Amino acid sequence: MTGSATVVAGPARPAAPSRRAIVALAVAGWVLLLVVARVWGLALPAEPDLHLDAIPFYGRWDPVATWRLAAPVAVGAAAVLALPALIARWPWRRGLGAVAATAVAWSLVLAAVDGAGGFADIGNQYGRHIGLVDERGGPAAFLGTYVEHQDAVPVHLQAHPPGLVLTLWASARVGLSGPGWETALAMAGVAAAAVAALVVARDVVSDRFARAAAPFVVLAPAAVWHTNADVVFGGLALTGVALVVLATGRDARSRWLLAGAGGAVFGLSLLFSYGVALLAVPIAAVALWRRRPGVLAVAAAVSAVVVALPLLWGFWWLDGLATTRVQYYAGVGADRPYEYFLLANLAVFALAVGPATAAGLARLRDRRAWLVVGSGLTVVLLADLSGLSSAETERIWQPFMPLALLAGGALASSRQGARRWLTPQVAVAVVLQAALRSPW
Repeated sequence: MTGSATVVAGPARPAAPSRRAIVALAVAGWVLLLVVARVWGLALPAEPDLHLDAIPFYGRWDPVATWRLAAPVAVGAAAVLALPALIARWPWRRGLGAVAATAVAWSLVLAAVDGAGGFADIGNQYGRHIGLVDERGGPAAFLGTYVEHQDAVPVHLQAHPPGLVLTLWASARVGLSGPGWETALAMAGVAAAAVAALVVARDVVSDRFARAAAPFVVLAPAAVWHTNADVVFGGLALTGVALVVLATGRDARSRWLLAGAGGAVFGLSLLFSYGVALLAVPIAAVALWRRRPGVLAVAAAVSAVVVALPLLWGFWWLDGLATTRVQYYAGVGADRPYEYFLLANLAVFALAVGPATAAGLARLRDRRAWLVVGSGLTVVLLADLSGLSSAETERIWQPFMPLALLAGGALASSRQGARRWLTPQVAVAVVLQAALRSPW
């Protein structure tokens, strides 16, 4: 007689959520963050005036229908169709050239929707104040009295070191000035930031990931705000980051040269913006992960020397930062509620990097990719918690956006997949450009 065994099944395990469901939840969270920031912002008291008529954005909602919108639609559509294939096929350096050219073209056609006003921000906020250098007795005297006179200069000069004003003053002395020159500086920053982020991704993660991420770094809604000074700061700082990261993966012959060059460029960027100091986080993360503390030390030492050089003429970076903090809280910073902007800043950042970044973060699995993207997001969180970024983060956080945009590389399982996610990125940018009137 043959017996038969009875198999008793245990309780069924709940099925793990599918990748598609996780991505859908991430995009839904992205939408919810924007809605909550808008609704909460509208519920804030009318007084004091937050100077945010398009809360949580700076500017005002004023939808316009103009033939100029045809250009960003055409350029965006062409880039969605062509850029993934070009980046996949072309040699790396030529691909970086295509990235830089597309990033500049995309930024310019978006800015042109506003006509000449789309290119006026650097001139309005910095260029028209270069006469202060001569009024103070030249660049040496300007540096020596910069902190002392912080309360008597326009708000953008209060909030930044004197690097950009002195650069514009010096370039004007050799005949380079006006909106054309200022836009060229901004576009150089746009191109440099995109290239630097991809160089970091390729060196730390892989060539394949960097190529997959490239179109997402370029075709972001953040490009709507690409004609302001913060893209110049970002281009400088991220170039320094990329050089130091490259140094951590090189042999001894080139390691120290790259570390010194990266430290010098990063130090120079600190003389243009206080906030880009936070980009030391991805440098440290990669250097320590690769066990290259020596590279980190050399880069830090060279940066410190560059930052300290203006002391010869009386400007000390830390004094400037402390005075900037005082001026910020003596002005609009005191009126903008910290708790609200902890959330609203992140909502603005989320819209600037677009829904594809939210989806990419949900699908990102590579630990090396998380090292880069995660350190970039850490920078954003630190900036948010600092309380020195209450609104206007669509502009202020431009230097941090390219590292977050690399998350899009997780979406490009095929060219069709990349295009499917690039399309909403372009659409959000075009709608923003059509609906929001902003000085930058």
